[in-house]
Parts: sequence; C-alpha cells; structure tokens
Amino acid sequence: MPGLRLDQLIQDPRLLPLADKVEDGTRLSSDDGLLLYETPDLTGVAALAGVVRERLHGKKTYFVQGRRLSYSNICASGCRFCAFHAPPGDPKGFALTAEEVVGELKEAKNSGIRELHMVGGHNPALGVEYFESLFRAIKGHFPDLHLKVFTMVEIAYYASNSGISTGEFIDRCIEAGLGSCPGGGAEIFNTAIRQAIAPGKGDADVWLATARLCHQKGLPTNCTMLYGHLEGAGHKVDHLLRLRGLQDESLGKGKTGFLAYIPLAFQTHGNPLARASGIQATTGTQDLREIAVARLMLDNVSHVKAYWVMITPGLAQVGLSYGADDLDGTVFGEEIAHRAGAKTPTGLTVAEVCRLITEAGYDPVERDTLYRTV
Repeated sequence: MPGLRLDQLIQDPRLLPLADKVEDGTRLSSDDGLLLYETPDLTGVAALAGVVRERLHGKKTYFVQGRRLSYSNICASGCRFCAFHAPPGDPKGFALTAEEVVGELKEAKNSGIRELHMVGGHNPALGVEYFESLFRAIKGHFPDLHLKVFTMVEIAYYASNSGISTGEFIDRCIEAGLGSCPGGGAEIFNTAIRQAIAPGKGDADVWLATARLCHQKGLPTNCTMLYGHLEGAGHKVDHLLRLRGLQDESLGKGKTGFLAYIPLAFQTHGNPLARASGIQATTGTQDLREIAVARLMLDNVSHVKAYWVMITPGLAQVGLSYGADDLDGTVFGEEIAHRAGAKTPTGLTVAEVCRLITEAGYDPVERDTLYRTV
C-alpha cells in the first residue's frame, strides 16, 4: 500500500528478519523458504515478493504470442498425474508428420505467433532424425518462428532412444532449428515423491544434468515445479534451491541459463494419482503463495510466470501482485493441462492478455521467447 513501510505490511513478526534481507538484497536461506510456506501471513509474503518484483521489473508485465502443439501423445513413461498420454499401441496415439505440423501452422488462426512450444512425452518410435526433419521443415516455411521444444527428460530419453549422447542430440537439434526449451518434466526433485508420481521418468539428476548441458551449449531453458500433489514444504524448498544452485552455476559461466520459472498447479481430472490419493484441486491461496515464494527464493532467475492456463486468468492477474512479471501469453492450442481438467480457455487474444494486465494495474510488454521486447 502506498506510503507504508514494508514492515507495516507484515503481520507475522517472524517475517521481519526476511524483510530486512529482502530490502538489503540478501539471499534467503532454506529455513527462510520453509517459513514462507508455513506462515499464515500470506499478504506479508506477497509484500516481500512485491518488493523484489518492483526492483526487477517495475510495472512491466511480459507476454508472448505463442502456440502450443504436441508432436505426439504416445508416451511410455506412465506418469500417474498425466491425463494426456496414450501408451504405445493405444489406438488413440498419434505422432504428427512434418507435413501435418507445417499444414497446421499455415492456418490463419496462427497468424502473429512468435513462439512454437512443443512437447510430447516419450514415444519409443521417435529419434533424432524425426526431430531434425520436423524442425527443418518448420524453419523452412517459418524462418522467424522460435522453436521452444523438449522437456529435459525428453531430451535425455530421445538421445538414448537414438543411440547417441545427450550432447550430440542437443547439437543436432540446435543445428536443425531448436531455439530454447520449456521447463517441464522437473515435477518435484525429491526421489520418493518423484517415484510415486512419475515412476518411469528420469530422476532429478537427469533433469538437472540435461539442463546444465543445454546451458553450456548456449541453449536457454525455463524451469518449473509441479505442486499440489504429494509434496510438502520441505520438498518444494529443496526443489527451488536446486534450481537456484544450477542457475548460479550457469550464470557464473557466462551462460543465459533459466529464462523464467513457472509454478505448475497439479490438475486433478482424469489421472490415476488424483483418483487414488484423493487429491483436491489447488486453492487460490496455494497458487499465489507458490508465485510469491518462487520470486523470493529464485533471486537469480529474472522472470516468474503466473500461468493462467492452470490457475485461471483472473487469479493470474492477482499473481502479478504476488511477484509474477509474466502471464506467459496467448498460449493458443494448449492440450495437456486441459485434458487433465483445466477449465480455462484454450487460448487468449493479445487484446485479452493486455486487458488482464492493465486491469491489474500493470503495463503490458510484448516479448519474444528470449525476453526481447517487440
């Protein structure tokens, strides 16, 4: 609130030492992170995150004109939280050809997109040659379209499936047109929880090692955490600190590293994890706390997104006051979250995104994938 000092916005006195750290730009500790999750003073946490957001970005709020497209829904990993995948051999499975993808992108509804975000699980029938052909076909028709493709575990899987090293897989995909990677597949790094929700997916070390290698090769990525399932506060703090540590390493070597962090709310529809565990959908306070805690703990990651697809456009607006500086964008064609029960639109227009931002009291800034303003 205008005219009030930060300490006047805090009700839980345990947060006052954190306020001093935030105002001084001092890094928060693991214990600080636990307190941010445990305190009932959510508005105080928001006030702390707001200081960091204001320091980094002022009133600017970023968005991109982007398209989601799944190249395949066939996946052998069997994650218990996924409602999108089809196991190998399932008649509902698909793998798009390069011609089909190009044909889809030529449709008028894709006019103006700057970013193509593609992920597709672990399809045993696909290898590096498929992706080289796909990327070259897309770039041949749309040379200015940025290709943001692969979770870290997808890269590791398809490298192994191709019989080549992860480094060679990345190099060949970059040569074919890959521009960056989204941050999915991280889920939660804790071994026991990860095994319970995604038993067939590469472990935390695989995810982090692959992200490290991408950064070393000059391929920027995003990072994420899936929350609202079986995890506790300690698991989340550990996850954030591991991301922060890798970002320290990448930035220390002069690499771009993680462009943005996206907290991903667990969607409860149509997956065995929710059915077996009785997990309820995340609440607004949970969603807002995740944004704020991330903004405070990830002091070396420039951008934090309020991903409206999973938490609704209205709550994403509020998230801008809890530390988020990015609404992602138009996100046209998203399928994975919606198959799991997301009730949000399957895309927004630029005008709608800008209205969300301005009505929340912020200034919309259109960007490309690498956060260059356009």
